[in-house]
Amino acid sequence: MRNLLVLIVILFLMGCKSTYEDTLTGRDVDQKETLAFKLYEEKDYFKAGELFKSLIQDKKSGEDIEKMFFFYAMCDYHLEDYGLAAYEFERLIQKFPRGKYNEESQYFIAMSNYKKSPPYFLDQDYTYRAIESFQLFLDKYPKSTKREDVNNKVDELTNKLEFKMYRQAKLFYHMEEYKSANVALEKVVSEFPDSKHAEEVYYLIAESNFKLAQKSIESKQIERFNKAVNASGSFNKKFKESIYQGRLDNIITESKREIKRLKVELPDFYHKSGDFEKSISLYETLLRRAKTLETQQEFALKLFSVHHSKCQKASTQTKLKSYEDLMKYFNELSEPNRTYIETKNRREVESAKLGYELYKTDAAYKLYKEGKYYSSMLAYRKLLADSSVQNKPKDWYFYIKSNFQYAITQEALLKKDQLDSMVFTIKAAKNEIDGFTSGYQSKIDRMKVIVDENLALYPVLLVEEPYRNGKYKIGLGRAQNLLKTELSKKDEEEIVYLLIATAVKHANKGKRFERFSRFSNAEKLMEKYFYRVESKEVKLKISKLKHKIDKGLFKYKTKEE
Repeated sequence: MRNLLVLIVILFLMGCKSTYEDTLTGRDVDQKETLAFKLYEEKDYFKAGELFKSLIQDKKSGEDIEKMFFFYAMCDYHLEDYGLAAYEFERLIQKFPRGKYNEESQYFIAMSNYKKSPPYFLDQDYTYRAIESFQLFLDKYPKSTKREDVNNKVDELTNKLEFKMYRQAKLFYHMEEYKSANVALEKVVSEFPDSKHAEEVYYLIAESNFKLAQKSIESKQIERFNKAVNASGSFNKKFKESIYQGRLDNIITESKREIKRLKVELPDFYHKSGDFEKSISLYETLLRRAKTLETQQEFALKLFSVHHSKCQKASTQTKLKSYEDLMKYFNELSEPNRTYIETKNRREVESAKLGYELYKTDAAYKLYKEGKYYSSMLAYRKLLADSSVQNKPKDWYFYIKSNFQYAITQEALLKKDQLDSMVFTIKAAKNEIDGFTSGYQSKIDRMKVIVDENLALYPVLLVEEPYRNGKYKIGLGRAQNLLKTELSKKDEEEIVYLLIATAVKHANKGKRFERFSRFSNAEKLMEKYFYRVESKEVKLKISKLKHKIDKGLFKYKTKEE
């Protein structure tokens, strides 16, 4: 009996399977559609989906194909293959842009993304996609019966994003990562201004600003305590009655007290850390705002010390300027403040004055020894113009030396201008030290000889230097301009040679397609100026250049042809 029952069940299942497979592979479209919807109603979505997929190929009319396509996609949706379902619904809308199932398809695209939206602590890519899809649905079908349901789902998804951001911000806060917490909390109220957590978030912004300020280095504390005060003030305007009110009042009070303290102590912090400019700026502000003479005197004394420290730490180039700033500050103080500094710190005042006087005379020489000739030249010029200092032959000598050392680092034209000015400087020096008995007088005479020797190299050097340095265009221009002026025969011939030599170099250094025209130019220059050369030696040198020109013209003319 039992075996008979098993046999009946097996035959029944085989019959069912046979009916489904026969229908799926058969050509009876009506039977296939009937079975498809029957299985769909019975929630056998896998088999129904296979039948609907087959019917898409079997149906002839567009309306029937659209219907089969829609239910095929719905089968994927019910099988919880939401990614594939969304894809099929999108294909359906693209294939039938005005189809009767478009509203349903758009809704289920959004629902597919909604179903894939994970818990708040995971990545929310599908949450954003779902919100975007629902918003598109509402834009397309503003009067849809699903409008309320869609709005509710959008709110639900938005709340999830808000909660994720809120929890992340609080995590930063509890980890004492207050800077990151600030950024995250500000983002919460910026993106979700109507958040149900708004009151707590605004409070945490003020609290995290305050705690960040407490943990910060002194140079950043004033700015951050001010942010804590402003954040607390913003909270008080938004939430008149709050459980956080008392704590925020304390934050404002403590922050303002710290700001007041830091304004007095911060200049000293910068002084000790070597940032003298900031320290000076802050002490100057405090000195201007001081209301009592006693307070003024204390700040004036501290500011003097900062200036003096700056002088001691300054480089050779800036030390004299730092001492000048110090003495200017000290001399412009009111009499009571200046007297107070001299009384309280007489040794430092004397040290500063002595340093100024010594460095005023020694700075230029030290700069010269360090090889900073331009700075040395300027320092000597200032020293020699100072009527309060007796000029020495040594000062004039090293002023001339620094001028010369600076001149020889310059390009030929600038160098000539510098050497020309030195001729007058040497004359002035000899007049000033006349009557002194010093070895520097003979040294200055030797410098005059050196300057004259260098000037004798001109005007040829104006062409020779760019020729040596590969600045051929400059050399060509200068040579032709000089040949228009009155020159000695020797200089004229040398410049003609350098002009043609420069033109040859310029041709060789050109790009391949430029070389023929440049050799042609060299040939023209030689034809134009060669008649001005009489020296056999120079003519021999130019003849060698002509050989190079002819060779270049033949080589590159042949290649062009």
